[in-house]
Amino acid sequence: MAEKFDPAHWKKLEDPQRLVELPPRVLIELLGLRGDETIVDFGTGTGVYAVPLAAAVPDGRIIALDESTELLDRLIAKLAADPDLARRIEPVLADDGSFPLPDAVADRLLAVNVAHHVHDEPQALAEMVRILRPLGRAVIVDFGHVDRPIGPPKDHVLTHDDLRELVAGLGLREVAVHEPGTLLDYHIAVVAERPRA
Repeated sequence: MAEKFDPAHWKKLEDPQRLVELPPRVLIELLGLRGDETIVDFGTGTGVYAVPLAAAVPDGRIIALDESTELLDRLIAKLAADPDLARRIEPVLADDGSFPLPDAVADRLLAVNVAHHVHDEPQALAEMVRILRPLGRAVIVDFGHVDRPIGPPKDHVLTHDDLRELVAGLGLREVAVHEPGTLLDYHIAVVAERPRA
């Protein structure tokens, strides 16, 4: 089974350098937003990307999904200090690969640095597809399988081909792939769409 992120390392999620290496504006561009979407931020952690996503969808909402109570508690503390943000970001606790969300709830699904943690969890992968509406867009961003100064060791992440096969195996149609060194220095980004039912 893939190694899980240790919530004790939550400060890594809040490191401002992370937003330089993986800028929210790039993720927002990849998501192709109008401003009224429901976005599921799968593996949200402390919500470091949920907050800028909420600003990008003033008429939408963010479902901040994670399996760690400890990490979601840190997001909840942020939201307690900002009532407007709290109205647009809904923290949701995943339960052992099961997402307590309705079918097709998401117009967009974002998974940042999550694929290498869940690639061998069929239930969580099936849930990702179940909650995405037909023609909804999924953006899967993960550490590239390249030598890099950040993130886990190269042998702890998926090869680029394996990541693409994972996305295809979910029944999603690949729209675009951005290899490390193109759009992002150290990450691969796969943009996919759930086919019409």
